[in-house]
Amino acid sequence: ASQRAAVTQVSDALSRGESVGEAVAATGDYFPVMFRQVVALGDTTGQLDRAYRQLAEHFEHMLAARRTLLSALAWPAIQLGIAVGVIGGVIWLSSALNLKNMDGEPLDMFGFGLIGNKGLMIYASIITFFAIGLLLLIEANRRGMFWTRRLQRAALKLPMIGGALQTLAMARFTWALQLVFDTSMDLRKALPLALDATGNDYYRQQGPEIARNIGRGMTLHAALAESGAFPRDLLDAIAVGEQSGSLAETMQRQSNEYRERANVAISVLAQAFGYLIWLVVAAFIVVLIFRVFGMYLEPIKRMSDPNWKV
Repeated sequence: ASQRAAVTQVSDALSRGESVGEAVAATGDYFPVMFRQVVALGDTTGQLDRAYRQLAEHFEHMLAARRTLLSALAWPAIQLGIAVGVIGGVIWLSSALNLKNMDGEPLDMFGFGLIGNKGLMIYASIITFFAIGLLLLIEANRRGMFWTRRLQRAALKLPMIGGALQTLAMARFTWALQLVFDTSMDLRKALPLALDATGNDYYRQQGPEIARNIGRGMTLHAALAESGAFPRDLLDAIAVGEQSGSLAETMQRQSNEYRERANVAISVLAQAFGYLIWLVVAAFIVVLIFRVFGMYLEPIKRMSDPNWKV
């Protein structure tokens, strides 16, 4: 419904004789900032067809990366679902088989007090709570809520995961920068847009300072290096592009290179997620082994006690 309303608003504005840029801008924040800016620029310069084609390639690239990430995470997610189901089955099965400990009480396999149907309901409620919390966190991160920004910055410092997230951000940044370099957009306006396309608040917050440094006469390479947020190989490539006067072509090559790196980064993220799932499953298996071993040792200890009576 929101898409239909936005497109209808654009259509009505065009019918009244307004330009495409004005019609899109009138929809507010429905369309991304970069989309609105590039459409307005293409409309002003008479290159709207080229602007549409570049935007289409940009968003198709983003969708392809998202599909690749989701497909890479599919198997770890299935493993997590199986592990959650098996743990719930063990909680219910101990009561269904009427298993008892030495004191004649229902057997608590994990030692968490979750036994039988009641324990299964509590376990299912906890899992549901965490699932809803995770979905809310993902949505809040997508909307860029303030409290999720620290999480994004902290994630970049994590071993293995941080490097992969930086590569994904740089893949988006180089693609967006190559897009705006093909237009006549002022670099001071283009840089914040390209940094916003990274989807990471750590890089978004660098935009205003980098734009101010460029406004004071610094080169793009020097302004990016001043922030200390960008990898050395990218800075070197930008420096070469500026000196040779072929910055747009350089960013095109960097975009293709980082796109290939992004595929590897997605595999790394999926692998890290898979390791995390295996650690959780292994922890429960270890707990279960020790609990079962403890149940085996308990009667032996009681029988060795001289005060023990049958």
